[in-house]
Amino acid sequence: MTQRLRRPLTLVVPLVTSLALAGGAMAAVAQTEPIEPSLLNTTEVPQPARGIIVKLADDTDAEVADLADDVAAELPDGVGVADSTSGTQDLGVLDLSEQVDATDLDDAIEQLNEDPAVEWAVPNGVRLPSATANDPYFTNNSLWNLTGAWGVQANRAWDITTGSPNVRVAVLDTGAILGHPDLAGQFVAGRDFVDDEYDCMNRSCSRIAYRRSYISANDRSSWDANAADPGDGRESSGMCPYLSGGRSSWHGTHVAGTIAAKRNNSTGVVGIAPTVKVQPVRVLGRCGGTDWDIAMGILWASGANVTAYDGRRHGSIPVNRTPSKVINLSLGGYTPDRGYVREMCQFYGQISSIARQRGSTIVAAAGNNGGNHVYNVPSSCPGFISVAATDRNGNRASFSNHGAGVDVAAPGVGIPSTYNGGQYAPGANTYAAMDGTSMAAPAVAATAALAYSVGITSPDVVERVLKATARRAASCSASSCGAGVVNAHGVLTAKAPLTAPGLRGAARPGRTLVASPGRWRNGATVRLTWYRGSKAVRTGSTYRVTKADLGKRVTVRATATNGSGGIFHQRSVVVKSKPRLKFALPSKFSKSKRAKLTVKVTAPYVRATGTIRVYDGKKRIATKKIYSKNKGKVTIKLPKIKKKGKHRIRVIYSGSAKVSSAKKSKVVRVR
Repeated sequence: MTQRLRRPLTLVVPLVTSLALAGGAMAAVAQTEPIEPSLLNTTEVPQPARGIIVKLADDTDAEVADLADDVAAELPDGVGVADSTSGTQDLGVLDLSEQVDATDLDDAIEQLNEDPAVEWAVPNGVRLPSATANDPYFTNNSLWNLTGAWGVQANRAWDITTGSPNVRVAVLDTGAILGHPDLAGQFVAGRDFVDDEYDCMNRSCSRIAYRRSYISANDRSSWDANAADPGDGRESSGMCPYLSGGRSSWHGTHVAGTIAAKRNNSTGVVGIAPTVKVQPVRVLGRCGGTDWDIAMGILWASGANVTAYDGRRHGSIPVNRTPSKVINLSLGGYTPDRGYVREMCQFYGQISSIARQRGSTIVAAAGNNGGNHVYNVPSSCPGFISVAATDRNGNRASFSNHGAGVDVAAPGVGIPSTYNGGQYAPGANTYAAMDGTSMAAPAVAATAALAYSVGITSPDVVERVLKATARRAASCSASSCGAGVVNAHGVLTAKAPLTAPGLRGAARPGRTLVASPGRWRNGATVRLTWYRGSKAVRTGSTYRVTKADLGKRVTVRATATNGSGGIFHQRSVVVKSKPRLKFALPSKFSKSKRAKLTVKVTAPYVRATGTIRVYDGKKRIATKKIYSKNKGKVTIKLPKIKKKGKHRIRVIYSGSAKVSSAKKSKVVRVR
């Protein structure tokens, strides 16, 4: 099914509302100016886009580049397709020769969504930093977010662990000041994914606004291995569309300090998980970063092969040899259009699924609009742990988004951390106090890193433990603070599973499945419960599979009877019938004739349905559907095979909701 984008992309921003600077020792003075409401990015503005992200249909042989001419015909005058990417998972992107308003892409996106080769298409929007209030004041270095009554209880957690140096937290942000003394030795190699450089691939390109400019990157290069923050300040308002001039935010450096600033060095601040490592992944430049670049940053941080997804557009990108188990995104964008958010979450949901399957937990700021969280991207998308901000009393900060989809909360008001004093380029290393859900998200990311450090390694379980052990002030409802303020000490003392329950046996009617509880922390007494779909059907270590289970997901769930019912691990299988595949095909036939192939698929308890695909070696030469009325039998006239000699003909049955897949092959001779 295809979807059409109806609304322009809204801004995704580093989610910080205000800051105060400190140099050297920190002494307290009052904030001199109130935060202006306009700085909270609550209004809609024209939304920029640099291209179109495309999801190709599963059964197409087309590539994204094949769509360039049709797209170019629907673009504004003088704008062409500058570059294209076709990668794995059928994802790709068409880059434009210059930035346009997202609404200018409506016709091109409609054209794509009418193409049977395309599943969906959305703008490759520009994620822009919001303005920040630079109200200079000195902080008293009170790290209430770590140790206060409504802090994350990090000091109590340190009696158990300060984190493992083998656990990495990726900070997808503006990069980092790698030489800050409170962060020295705390980094592993990162990468820069800020890109604004394209070349023409289409005759409609009459000019290219982003060739060899590096305006946004600000480091005279495109994607590279240098994740240092060169500064995102803008000397003038004309430098980047929709952005006024302003000093550099050093946003990524502040986030990194909250996670892992050094402990017991008699300097500055300390992070919540001071022994873990930070992996800086630069995705935001002076003019922001695109959805595609942010997505590739997520995938690279998780250890995925970005070269395959990016289609070698940026050459061969080395696979991350120190993948991050936690990925922090202190950025977001607010669009009051549920349909649009749903469409964008198709893209971000697919990206998060890939990263989570690789074992990474993804944390995202809930946004600073003081509004309904369901409109914030990507925090409201599947696979992201959304974090609201709270104050010293455990109440929701006034600027924090709230409502459905907020998972947890963390301190986000007056948070001191590492910083830099440079206006447009790095200057003296210093410290600053900031407000924002940007400051809350890394507190959750660091707490998740502590969980990984003691062996809790499933993203699903990490999320459950964070929620089950969180604390919520009486005045902070679930709609405001989710499960509550994360509790690092509670996470480490919870009875939590380290591995999924063991499961053996064939998931077929008449067979028996046998489960074991897996390994747990802190003296858990474990109960095993079996589910058919969402219905509990049995307790104990064994389960006899019946015909009623066909096509259903059978799950064994391990829960501690002496712990929280919200903390569990589980393993699932889909019950299917085992098919028998037979086919008839002449052993010899002429290259001038079309051979007849007869395929028969049978399975106990159910008629086989699905798709038959026929291959000559690796080349697919025929496809045919099997419907219930066919009773598992189809006849296919193969195309003429013109090359004489031996050929291996492979027949593959796709399977169905109730029948497993199957394949068989035969060597034939073509005369």
